[in-house]
Order: sequence, then C-alpha cells, then structure tokens
Amino acid sequence: MTINQHKMIRQEGGTFGQFSSSMTQRPTNLGPSKIVLDTCQDSSGDDLAIDLKGDIKVKQNGTYLIIAGSQVGKLAGDKPRWIDFWLRVNDQDVPSSNVRSIVKDHTMKDVIIVQVVRRLIKGDTLNIMMSVEVADEGLGIETIRPTGEPVIPSIILTIIQL
Repeated sequence: MTINQHKMIRQEGGTFGQFSSSMTQRPTNLGPSKIVLDTCQDSSGDDLAIDLKGDIKVKQNGTYLIIAGSQVGKLAGDKPRWIDFWLRVNDQDVPSSNVRSIVKDHTMKDVIIVQVVRRLIKGDTLNIMMSVEVADEGLGIETIRPTGEPVIPSIILTIIQL
C-alpha cells in the first residue's frame, strides 16, 4: 500500500488495524487464555496500538467492526474436543461473542471466525480469548509455515472503525 492509498483509506473510513500472531498457542490450563498478538501488518497511525501481551489499546472513540480468524488444530487424541473463542473488553467478556469449534484429530485444521460490532471508547483494551475442553492434547491455534508461500498466522485480527 502506498502512502497516498494509506491516507485515502484513513480519510474515508477512519481507524483501522490488522494484527496477527506468528506463534502457535496451545493452552496448558483449562479456563480463559488470552491470545497473544505479536505483529501489526498495518494500522491507521496511532489510533490503535498493540503491546507485547497482545492487548489492543483503543485511542479513538467509535463503533468498530472486529473480525478475528483463528487457525485451529491439535497435536494428539482422536476424540472430538471443543475450543472456544470470544472477545473481552477491559477484562469483561463481550456478550454473545463466543464461538465454538470441534476438532476431532491431529490431521484436522480449520479457521474459526469471531466477529462483532462494538462501541469502544478511548482507553479501552481489547483481547481475543480462547479456552479448551482438555489441556493435554495440544488443542489450540497454530502457525503454519508452508514452503514457498506466506506464513499462515495462528490468528489474524482486523479492526475497522465504522
């Protein structure tokens, strides 16, 4: 994207950001786990910021479309097991944002989408959360590095101010 295209998008649509994780993340405990985001592909200046824990800091009031796609899989076991994903704002779960996927065995891969429209205010902190049914089968989100192709991040998060 050229600088002129970047400015044009910002003027037309406001704040946006695309973040991802280059890390495979497999919870080793039951209960909610925060997904770590470690990469910012693009964003509208300083309106959204990411820290190394994966927190997205909102720096502008607005209504946002939030879309997170997680690459799921597991290492072992052949029983169907669930994995859940949802959004959390300021350490509070966002109602009706949870989605569940069932992963049967280690050969299965899938992308699970969480999406919401949410009013956020300056200073809010956004996180993508996950939990797993069992913690001993390596269920989680996976980064895949295919030869001769771009990396498949374990999660891609897109945020657009409406």
